[in-house]
Amino acid sequence: MRLGRRLAKVDEQMEAVELINTAKSIYDLSYRELSQILEIPESLLCRYANGDLLPSLDTVNVIKEKLKPMLDLTEVLRKNVIVKDGFVDLNNVLFNPHILRLYQRRIKDTFSELPINKVLTAATDGIPLSVMASYALNAKLAIAKQYKDIASEDFYEVSYIVDSPPRRVSLYLPRHLLERGDDVLIVDDIVRTGRTLSALIEIINNAGARLAGVSVLISMSKSWIEKLRDKNIHIDVILDLSDIKS
Repeated sequence: MRLGRRLAKVDEQMEAVELINTAKSIYDLSYRELSQILEIPESLLCRYANGDLLPSLDTVNVIKEKLKPMLDLTEVLRKNVIVKDGFVDLNNVLFNPHILRLYQRRIKDTFSELPINKVLTAATDGIPLSVMASYALNAKLAIAKQYKDIASEDFYEVSYIVDSPPRRVSLYLPRHLLERGDDVLIVDDIVRTGRTLSALIEIINNAGARLAGVSVLISMSKSWIEKLRDKNIHIDVILDLSDIKS
């Protein structure tokens, strides 16, 4: 077996092992419970999860097929996102490395065919997601902030209105992080009004770059999607909560 094929096989085997550990962690399953789901002996699962043994390719396919519904990112979000009185708590998502890895896989599956070389987000909650997206696409990361970094002198600057509390805020991005001709993926954790998203798009336009895609973990509105629908932009909303009233 050639080295490339051997490495591809090992990658598939390691992916299956990671899925076992991810399902076990997210759903707090014992090896016995996981064994019943996968129909694989408990002793083997334990050895797989601990890295003592790699599953065969046939077993890899079984693991992927049976865990796919459980590890669908939309369903995982439904179980881990807390919504109360219009407030969305993402702590169980943004601080869980297993869920972040599922997000990384989602980004790779959804956007890897596009020529994206930059990932853009607004500080701060979007940073964990954008790091995973940047890694998935082998793209450089650009983070717009509400203040100017001391190490940079030239910035793109845009201002917009936020509701809570009502005020005008500005986003700043060092110019060297985004250049003419870049193909950009915007990553956002929650989109409500779409104003932050519009500000990021304005930065992209000011830089002479191109918006290739938008990845939104949770959308609380559909209006922003309508504005982008005819612009040949790949939009991926993972969990739509637009039917929940604030």
